Amino acid sequence: MKRTLITLCFTAVAFMALSTTGNAQQTKALNGKQAQNSSIEDLIDRYFDSLNETDGKRRRDLIKKVWAEKGKFGVPFNEVEGHDAIDALVGGVLKQYPNAKVRRSTRIDSVGNHLRFGFVLSQPDGKPIIGGVDFAIVVDGKLQLVMGFFDYAPNPANQ
Repeated sequence: MKRTLITLCFTAVAFMALSTTGNAQQTKALNGKQAQNSSIEDLIDRYFDSLNETDGKRRRDLIKKVWAEKGKFGVPFNEVEGHDAIDALVGGVLKQYPNAKVRRSTRIDSVGNHLRFGFVLSQPDGKPIIGGVDFAIVVDGKLQLVMGFFDYAPNPANQ
């Protein structure tokens, strides 16, 4: 009986020690994931800042901070590669839709370095112009690829 009680106590102490170690490892992993999520959210926020920046120099500076040098950006009407081409594409959209703003419309879903998030481009009064989903790949803290798919957009035949 005494031996059984000692074994039971030892097992309980060992279980609590392992449980505490496991919880610490889970907490550390969770904190690492939260830090990664925070940096991803910051990156995507800066991405949207670059899409809305009307000052050419500031936009190019943001693009260099957000995008890999040979990053690819695709939308239904065009696919470009590199900082200069991304800047030209964004500048063209800003010119076509003056005073409009694009913003993230959903949370960021991620699987490893692959991301998905919704967006909407709206007129100054808030009326949506274009909306859809971006799929992105992040490498070394920068966007390597963003492909945007439109759920709704103006019909050129009606303009």
